[in-house]
Amino acid sequence: MERRVIVVGAGIAGLSAAWRIRDQASRRGIDLDLTVLEASDTAGGKIASQREGDWLCEAGPNGFLDNEPATLRLVKDLGMEDVLQRSTDASRRRFLVRGGKLVELSMNPRKFLKSSLLSRRAKWRMAMELLVPRRRSQEDETVGNFGRRRLGREFTEVMLDSMVSGIYAGDVDRLSVRAAFPKVCTLEEEHGGLFKGMLARQRQNKSKKKAGVQAGPSGVLHSFTDGMGQIIGVLAESLGPEVIRTDSAVRRVTREGPVWRVELANGHTREADAVVITTPAPVTAGALRDSIPAVAEALDEIHIAGVHVVCLGFHEAQIEADTDAFGALIPRAEGIRTLGTIFSSGTFTGRAPRDKVLLTCMVGGRHDPGASDLSDEALRELVLADLRPLLGITGDPSFVRVYRWARGIPQYELGHLDLIARAEAAAEKAGGIYLAGNSVAGVSFNQCIAHAEQLGLSVIEALLASDASAAQGV
Repeated sequence: MERRVIVVGAGIAGLSAAWRIRDQASRRGIDLDLTVLEASDTAGGKIASQREGDWLCEAGPNGFLDNEPATLRLVKDLGMEDVLQRSTDASRRRFLVRGGKLVELSMNPRKFLKSSLLSRRAKWRMAMELLVPRRRSQEDETVGNFGRRRLGREFTEVMLDSMVSGIYAGDVDRLSVRAAFPKVCTLEEEHGGLFKGMLARQRQNKSKKKAGVQAGPSGVLHSFTDGMGQIIGVLAESLGPEVIRTDSAVRRVTREGPVWRVELANGHTREADAVVITTPAPVTAGALRDSIPAVAEALDEIHIAGVHVVCLGFHEAQIEADTDAFGALIPRAEGIRTLGTIFSSGTFTGRAPRDKVLLTCMVGGRHDPGASDLSDEALRELVLADLRPLLGITGDPSFVRVYRWARGIPQYELGHLDLIARAEAAAEKAGGIYLAGNSVAGVSFNQCIAHAEQLGLSVIEALLASDASAAQGV
């Protein structure tokens, strides 16, 4: 019996879920009718690489760490190992802006303590984290409260604020530490503190190495030779145009007996036994509002911050700063609107012409919704005004590209995990509806792929279970 599966959204979550579902269906002998519905005119979502001459810009993620097995499996299964690109050794160098200047952020404890990133008092307060008692309450806590409680106010305002800006474009006093950074919660819960937990992990890794056991993946930043969009192209080509239907926005998903009806904005309707929805929370909520209102009510609470990317190209002689590094994050306390900049040409080779420098800059986020109202030209001028004094830039860029994401990055704020639990429970109760994408699975490239892999297996298992029940007349 043919089973019909529809995946809504052709970003990395939707494409990788579709690929896994088709792969597992083939392995398990399921006759599958698979369709991916994408509202825009191209697949990829927020992952897109644009090459113009020798310039290579990223509209979204610039890379991923090689510490997620699901991503590495997908790369291998797609035959893309030969086009994996390791970041440069120079990209291990990173900067924070402090007092209007670039200050290198060293991972070496001794060098970090000697740096001017934090005051002497803040460094002493940070060291006192070893004496801070374990938090007993299980109530949700913001990243800001967690940081001030364990590491101090200045560390939170400088280090945590810039990290939150770089990953979530978010607000430390709104983000849930358990949802956004679950590993730090685990360190406190299991070891009583961050430093105690890190020391314990180091001892465990040393013991594993002595025993000949691999301690874990390296976590080195990677991309592809033609940019992050290359994996989108390979996935789309593998699935084919007969599966991926662009310009097919979904308006509503409703139940009719055992079948789900997917109504499109163009008036067409498709039917499916299972529907995987990977769209941003507001879109998913709208599609399920009539059929599963509990999902819509939960997802309505998730805020998505607008984030905009400005790519600027210069001759290297126009920039005084050393851009042979990953880039720089900017704490909000510096009073600068630009969230941070990646030195793309210093992070990966092949991103800019010879003797040129490519900067990829982020603007907007939870603190700056007004950035979404600015024109492309205004965004360009804003970033230039911010970066000229920081990097010692003279003259104007010879290359400019602006990418706008009104729905950029979902904010995992207080209560986020409860919202997702409610939404997933309601979807599971309805049967045949699966939620995925960065609103529910994690904001990173790796998290979306890992969740999509597991979800794909769940879809196949559910179809097989349904077939078994039907065969038994249940």
